[in-house]
Amino acid sequence: MLIDISQKEATTVRRALESYLSELRHEIVKTEQHDWKVGLHEEEEILKRLIGDLSEDETSGSEGC
Repeated sequence: MLIDISQKEATTVRRALESYLSELRHEIVKTEQHDWKVGLHEEEEILKRLIGDLSEDETSGSEGC
């Protein structure tokens, strides 16, 4: 799926994901059930990839505001 968003929107989404990622890391540390931890780690990896993709778009300037 592709989503067409402006550079400003991409920056806002990236910042929101970074904030959520920070909270997710705390949740992973507190979680005791292994099955839940596995799912949370998978979510963490997806978020990291998305943040990286959004950061690359910001530095390349491929989108206009």
